[in-house]
Amino acid sequence: MKNGEFDSFIHFADQPDSVLGLAIGALHIAQSEYPELDIEAYLHQLDEMADAVRERVQQTMFPERHIAELNRYLFEEKGFKGNVDNYYALDNNFLNAVIDKKTGIPITLSVAYIEVGKRAGLPLVGINFPSHFIVKYKYENLDIFVDAYDNGNFMSEDALRAKLQENFREPVELHPRMLAEATNKEILARILRNLARAYTVLERYDKAAEAAQRITWLLPNAALDYRQLGYLCYKNDAYNQAITAFETYLQLEADARDAAVIERNIQVLRKLLASLN
Repeated sequence: MKNGEFDSFIHFADQPDSVLGLAIGALHIAQSEYPELDIEAYLHQLDEMADAVRERVQQTMFPERHIAELNRYLFEEKGFKGNVDNYYALDNNFLNAVIDKKTGIPITLSVAYIEVGKRAGLPLVGINFPSHFIVKYKYENLDIFVDAYDNGNFMSEDALRAKLQENFREPVELHPRMLAEATNKEILARILRNLARAYTVLERYDKAAEAAQRITWLLPNAALDYRQLGYLCYKNDAYNQAITAFETYLQLEADARDAAVIERNIQVLRKLLASLN
């Protein structure tokens, strides 16, 4: 892993969530694949789209109309859509590519949707729904859920339950915690988890480890992410880093069911290090 490349993201991730920009963070993540990416240029594109939406939503006070106008602009006029034909393509994880190609996966489309909407004055937030990221319009005592991957269509409780069953292939209870508002750092961490999986499938383990490392900077107490980082560091022959990641996992997850397995991994890694000295 290239420590110099990480300096700006470490600084970014260390900011309080309240001042950390979601679009800026997503574009920082994309710079790992697109080092020449001009962040300001893409932020300007989001601002321009928001300007067009703002003029329309100011003409009505009804949330449903706000959402309809945002949907009409993004999905009908601009042509954004879910990438159903190549869902696992690497570019689906990068906000710049989503803006350029007008296609992506639920979380990156949702980030574009939220960032355009918020800039236009709409109270939109992200929801870390299991296996399918969604957006919420926060309106007084009424929360409206929409699916940016499905052209911004409304999601009723029945639709949310159906999505759970579709994703898990069995009935799953819809629990209120599934609809909790996600912080910016949690959203960025979810993008990075997707990215780490995508790089792993491509056997680009160095890039997968970079993504996993960045998650731990955003969410330093997320135990499972350290376990994944440990395995990816091992794949990159970064044995010291793997040991540190596994040890951190065990410290954070005191009752880990796989503690014995992780301890054996640490012992094996220490033997590997000893044999190299």
